[in-house]
Amino acid sequence: MTADQPRNEGPIIQCPVCRATQTARQVCRRCSADLALFVRTRISSLAARRRLAEAVAAGDAVAQARLQGYLRWLHG
Repeated sequence: MTADQPRNEGPIIQCPVCRATQTARQVCRRCSADLALFVRTRISSLAARRRLAEAVAAGDAVAQARLQGYLRWLHG
């Protein structure tokens, strides 16, 4: 990796406490809020959305229903 290439540090999130935009990490850089649960939920949601898109493309109705239910549960 060269200096002008961006590093892939994970998904970009917004701290729910101070609204600072940053890469996913366990503690907010600005306000030091504990973001561990928020980060795990965000990463799980992104993975489930990716798997849902794959299930839709494959025409897998069972996986679609399961993943849609999981995403509804995850996001309340």
